[in-house]
Amino acid sequence: MRFILSCLVVALVFSNLLFAGGFQINEHGARATGMAGAFATSYAPISIFYNPAGLTYLKGTNFSIGTTLIFPSARFRGPYQFNTTQETKMVKQVFYPSNLYLTHTFESGFAIGIGVFNPYGLGSKWPEDWLGRAITVESDLKTFYINPTIAYKFSDELSIGAGFDFVYSTVTLTRKITSFTPEVDVKLSGDGTGVGFNVGWLLKLDPVSVGFSYRSQVKVNYSGTADFKKPAALDALLPGGNIKTSVKMPDVIMAGIGFSNENVTFELGYQFTRWSSYDVIEIDFETETQAQKDQKLERYYRDVSIYKAGLEYRFGNFALRGGIAYDRNPIDDKYVEPSLPDSDRWEFTFGAGYTMGNLTIDLGYMFVRFKQREVIGTVVGFDGVYNASAHLLGINFSYKLF
Repeated sequence: MRFILSCLVVALVFSNLLFAGGFQINEHGARATGMAGAFATSYAPISIFYNPAGLTYLKGTNFSIGTTLIFPSARFRGPYQFNTTQETKMVKQVFYPSNLYLTHTFESGFAIGIGVFNPYGLGSKWPEDWLGRAITVESDLKTFYINPTIAYKFSDELSIGAGFDFVYSTVTLTRKITSFTPEVDVKLSGDGTGVGFNVGWLLKLDPVSVGFSYRSQVKVNYSGTADFKKPAALDALLPGGNIKTSVKMPDVIMAGIGFSNENVTFELGYQFTRWSSYDVIEIDFETETQAQKDQKLERYYRDVSIYKAGLEYRFGNFALRGGIAYDRNPIDDKYVEPSLPDSDRWEFTFGAGYTMGNLTIDLGYMFVRFKQREVIGTVVGFDGVYNASAHLLGINFSYKLF
């Protein structure tokens, strides 16, 4: 039963970790996606996410709305504990984290804005009858950040920005308990809220710019239910009921140094995520039995970095973009499992933009190639080999209102 609780905590914290270190999504604007996320020194409405100081370099009132379609692919070979190298493919799904931004820049040097985006989430789905169904069948995690922002330009060279994060999150997990006959279906679901903040500064010493932004840790307090589809004989052992836990969405630092002239922008970027804040998870069952007991589970993730390079070339009403990034994963081998099949990965991107009057359409594409990862000695006793990749396609429509 301790294993059941371990899976519950996983569900409340993670969905599918195949797309950024941990359960993080960094693609919140197609223009930045096309540049591999190297956007700390550029400016657009999407700067609310990447560096709020950039808002002061916009003019008038601007609106942007977009989404990123994510097409993941993963397969697992094993588990070795079953003396098999059987290969199982994750069920195909499409995810669509979306973004919306509204900004206004005043002639006085102030700028204000609000952004809505989903920086943590995604999901996974494996076949109902696969060998890992006792760990996970389907999971889904969503976060919604509402980020009102203000920025001020102290001079033509220096701007700062800051904002608050209001966060709402939902999570659902389904799995099976295979130690009973018939097997017991488990559905765990919950939601929660939290608050945080972000700050940034941008120094423009043409043609060179330096940008820095920080988004704080957010502690999300979840409450939900555990439901067991089971024979009546198990009612006393597995009554289900209300559950509570809390999860820390980690601090994130983004920085970049860029070169820009009339036609070209090039940036070298760096991102640091303080995953070490995800150390011990406590879970509380409102109804305790011999099987349902409050638990403390250790994870102790590592802090990790992303290294990025992005290029934009502008000519007439068109822009072409490209980029590359290397993204480290925070998970120690012993904690890797089908709900958490993370590994280091390379990200290759390109994109384009076209402006027609006050309307700009941006497209961004990313291919993510994960390193093959073999894990042995895992906590859940499910050793084997993971392979994964993903295609991401982003689109944004931006309009200068006045």
